[in-house]
Amino acid sequence: MLLPCSLTTAVIALLSVSARPSEGRLALVDNGYEDLVVAISPAVNEAYAMDLIWSIKRTVSEASAVLFKATRRRAFFRDVKILLPMTWTSTTYDQIAFNQHFQSSEIRVDVSNAAYGGQPYTDQPGGCGVPGRYIHLTPEYLLNDGEAAWWGPRGKTLVHEWAKLRWGVFAEVGFPHDPAAPPFFWNSQGEVHGAENVSPTYCANRELSGELRDDLTNASCSYVDGLPDANCRFRPNASQAASSSLLGYYHMNSIVEFCDSVFASEKPHAVLAPSRHNLMCKGRSVWDVMGLHPDFEGGANPPATASSPTKVTVLRPEVVRIALVLDYSSGMSDSRRIDKLQRSIKRWILREVPDGLFVGIIKFWSHAFPSAELTEVTGQSRKDLASHIDNILSSGCSIGAGLAMAMDVLENQNNPIIVVVSGSHEDNYPYIDDMLSKVVKFGARVVTVALGSETESKLHSLASATGGKAFTVSDEGEGGALDEALLGALGYQPGGRPDDARVKLHGFTRHAGNETVADSFIVDASVGRKLEFRLDTDRKVAFTERPHLIRPNGTRVDAETTDGVLWAVSLPVAEVGSWIWSLALPASEDCYIHVSVTARGREPGNSPILSRAWLNVGPYGVDIPNNPVIVYAEVKQGNNPVVDARVRATITQPSEDLDAVELDLLDNGQGADTQAGDGVYSRYYTLYSGAGRYSVEVQVWDDGYAYVNNGYEKSKQQFLKTPTYCCGSVVPASPDLGTPTGNFSRTVTVGSFQVLADPPAGDLLPPSRVTDLQASAAPLSLDLTWTAPGDDLDAGTVAGYEVRLSRNRSHLEDDSFDARGNETLLTLDESADMAELLLEAGQKVTLNLTLEDELERNRTYFVAIRAVDDVGLLSAASNPVVVVALESPPPVPPPVPPPARPQLQPWAIALIVSGSLVAVALVGGGVVYARRRRKRHENESRPDYANVGEMVFSNAGLSKC
Repeated sequence: MLLPCSLTTAVIALLSVSARPSEGRLALVDNGYEDLVVAISPAVNEAYAMDLIWSIKRTVSEASAVLFKATRRRAFFRDVKILLPMTWTSTTYDQIAFNQHFQSSEIRVDVSNAAYGGQPYTDQPGGCGVPGRYIHLTPEYLLNDGEAAWWGPRGKTLVHEWAKLRWGVFAEVGFPHDPAAPPFFWNSQGEVHGAENVSPTYCANRELSGELRDDLTNASCSYVDGLPDANCRFRPNASQAASSSLLGYYHMNSIVEFCDSVFASEKPHAVLAPSRHNLMCKGRSVWDVMGLHPDFEGGANPPATASSPTKVTVLRPEVVRIALVLDYSSGMSDSRRIDKLQRSIKRWILREVPDGLFVGIIKFWSHAFPSAELTEVTGQSRKDLASHIDNILSSGCSIGAGLAMAMDVLENQNNPIIVVVSGSHEDNYPYIDDMLSKVVKFGARVVTVALGSETESKLHSLASATGGKAFTVSDEGEGGALDEALLGALGYQPGGRPDDARVKLHGFTRHAGNETVADSFIVDASVGRKLEFRLDTDRKVAFTERPHLIRPNGTRVDAETTDGVLWAVSLPVAEVGSWIWSLALPASEDCYIHVSVTARGREPGNSPILSRAWLNVGPYGVDIPNNPVIVYAEVKQGNNPVVDARVRATITQPSEDLDAVELDLLDNGQGADTQAGDGVYSRYYTLYSGAGRYSVEVQVWDDGYAYVNNGYEKSKQQFLKTPTYCCGSVVPASPDLGTPTGNFSRTVTVGSFQVLADPPAGDLLPPSRVTDLQASAAPLSLDLTWTAPGDDLDAGTVAGYEVRLSRNRSHLEDDSFDARGNETLLTLDESADMAELLLEAGQKVTLNLTLEDELERNRTYFVAIRAVDDVGLLSAASNPVVVVALESPPPVPPPVPPPARPQLQPWAIALIVSGSLVAVALVGGGVVYARRRRKRHENESRPDYANVGEMVFSNAGLSKC
């Protein structure tokens, strides 16, 4: 459903983990960043611990000085924490970590991503101005000075990445074999005179001197269509006058600033350069984007006199301390919520919580009661803790009282987590609002589970304010979602080895009765150790055929039960292949069935294929249509992206009468997805049926094409050592070097989001922006290719396109696209080529135009397009592309010309495709010509060209038609 942007829109509250962990507890206070966390992965060898710690301290200290100068004395690193892995037992540390975690750290030291090798990079799945997820550094980069020197001074390199992470800016250089951010471009808005008008892609406040060399031979570059070929690289001289940009060639000594569109010593931001930053941020400079961030917006953090030395503290994590805050008020009798709580909490304590964690239990109704003090989980204590979980309810409900008691239980404890499970409306003081600021100041993360909708929004706010996670369990469903929420609380436990990660292979939840229920799951070559099959029913059931597994070889393994509710199979190692589970219910029985299958990495030392998923509603909350919900899923083996997997999100709508929506997530660099091949698959969610809760689950599998990116082949004759691998619009890969994943599947419960008001009827969302437009020109032709957007962002099929060609790039920007030459939009009655242009979102579109009058040779023209949907909503203008019709060899004698017509010098070209309408127009000499693509009737005789009107030119452009 779509509506014009001016109408009131629905409000959505996100109920899942944020996609922006870099904005957790980190803050810029009086010019100094505090609580910046550099976390070391358990995959890193402890033998290098002291050298790594020393290098990290040196790097962040050097980066602080660079940052202070680059931000014009407005920011530096005041307080940095180095978080060690809990598996490191021999390394000296300063303090015990309070609530720092690897998965929410800003900088991560981890094994390399094969696509980038030792190069530092920032994981940036969001758009312009959206903070990244984390900076990735390798141990080799930190320990090997030669490896680090390849990419530039460590301090400047870290600031280069910090700008991407914190402020959502992008690289200002070109990348080999990257059509959206090429290494070279025509740097002219007029005539071109060969190589003197070809520039490397970069931003600098002074022209950079250097030479162009062939990467494979070190010889002079070859040219194709006037531009250097794919092997050509720009090699800047060591000595430069330029001082910007740190998002460009930051490794050079003179580069110490960010590019700015205003304060520049010689030349402002290079808006013509087709850099990734210009593509993502529509030509705005890095400083323009930075100035909109809360760090600097409105004059925040004005220049300081001096920075202070960076304080670095080494932390060692401890096991989590979890306070369960459980609702025992009378409202929990609704929809058997207390039964769900009792069953799931007991099972979680008995079977899910690892040994060594500490758990305490607080029950609340009108007041709170500490049912069990904080207790270390062991074989015996599990049973003792589980015995406290009963179903005796009392009147009144004060969640705030439960929170106050939890803080008492967790006082002076490190790594504190509060898990709140509630299904009742608050009616007793203190309320959540009364305790919120106190909980935030206390410092514990809060994971909330809303059973039903009574306290959903309040619990969500509580989780969001403390950097925790929020879940909602529908009354119509059973305990599966609650189980997932409780497992989410364990996500803050300091991780072990990557190969010991628990992987969910399969999930299944539905009501069943008088039938045989069966499904299958895949055990792939990367997993299989400690396989756990668990089937949960909402009550005891007398099965006609007990739950069981059938191995790939056809043999059967029966599930066992201790209480008639949970049935389980545990295997030390499961065979690779397709497994089947099955059960049969008699006519007299019906129940809810929840099945979960998990396993760990098959071989010690080898990481399994892992999938993580999350939702994002934009950096400033939900704002449809400006910031619609995006579903993300990351698929990797270790840190290496899994490419060409099938990733599908299933979104359950609020009404049981509506079918779930299936959304195929893509890793193509278009629409919601910002970088192709990075292993992060994404898609906008656009189908809002009304107010209520939307739950999201993601499934990942291979349908024969998926492979792990093991890097790409570099020629043995590569002479130039230019740091240009990361991060363009496409992650480099060589499919021939990749490892096929084989048949695999993963299931991830993402969470849910709440639509608080019915969306207005009508069309709400325009097509997404085209970001990969490519164009080439000859004097009488223009060839365009792009990836089709959707009618609603990146879903569906657009109704048409507008294409503009102008000598002035500024004419193609969003605010001038309509103002310049709008009168040239012509409409004809029909088109024979509509099917070739109006393709479903994600498909490649090709448009070949034959022009009526020649483009001026050796002159730059700029091309951009906009998509339009069936009610006239327009996308933003695409990336502008420059084309040049170069001088050609001596012409062949022309054919007999058509009837004489005025000779025109084209001022602009426009094409519109809308519904069944197509038109092409060239404007010049005061007359507009259109080429009719097909006759109205087969027996109708018409000339190919028709004079359709006259133009009057003014300084402002075209004034009337």
